[in-house]
Amino acid sequence: FIFLASTDCVDGIVARRRKEVTVLGEFMDPLADKLLVTSALVYFTTVAWLHVHWWMVVTIISREFIISGLRVLAARRKISIPALISGKVKTTVQLTAVITTLLIILLRSATGKWNFYYGWLDFVYELPMYLMLFAVASTIYSGVRYIKKYFYLFGDAI
Repeated sequence: FIFLASTDCVDGIVARRRKEVTVLGEFMDPLADKLLVTSALVYFTTVAWLHVHWWMVVTIISREFIISGLRVLAARRKISIPALISGKVKTTVQLTAVITTLLIILLRSATGKWNFYYGWLDFVYELPMYLMLFAVASTIYSGVRYIKKYFYLFGDAI
């Protein structure tokens, strides 16, 4: 996961530096981000002690479908929707939450295997839930920003 997220970041930097940003790239890059994050989030819901709930994942996935639909409508009109700052923040928050949660899963696995216990681990084990709440909040905020800015594209579709 960390490798894929890193290559996605590097790919974006290289494309911008070389001025090779394309409409296809602007559409596919967010789609790849969505698939990567969604797969991890769905997995997290199966790990009870993480307290990552289905409603969190459904909220995030719903926003992604709505904004992807908006991008499709825009593409039909030959309009490119670049990533907004709020979208980049949302992606950063989601990736941070996912990577941190993966590291906490590894930490719990290691401490459980060797029977280590430190009081501060109780807080660490609750951290994924709080990170996910922050990810959900940034996801909702970002979705609202996109819809407000590009709502006019829904005109014919509604």
